[in-house]
Amino acid sequence: MPLASPRSVAVVDRMICDACGLCMPLCPPLAITMRRDGLIVDAATCTGCRKCIAPCPVGALRMMDNSAAGPSHRPVTMTEPADPVTPVTLRDPVA
Repeated sequence: MPLASPRSVAVVDRMICDACGLCMPLCPPLAITMRRDGLIVDAATCTGCRKCIAPCPVGALRMMDNSAAGPSHRPVTMTEPADPVTPVTLRDPVA
């Protein structure tokens, strides 16, 4: 018998998140992982325990209704980049 999905799941606002990783070991099911483009929460794994919310030093984690969080088969974030690779423009060195 499959487990019921939690009513709400944690989501990361990657515009605020500084990727310190403090939340990762606090997550009992290890639903929070680090990727090159930042932290993500797997909605299929998150149990909605909220243990990651308060310790976040920048307030980048919050709970969202599971039905609004998106499909459970993909990582869920509040702000997902349109393209996983963000172009970077370097300035010319000063001569």
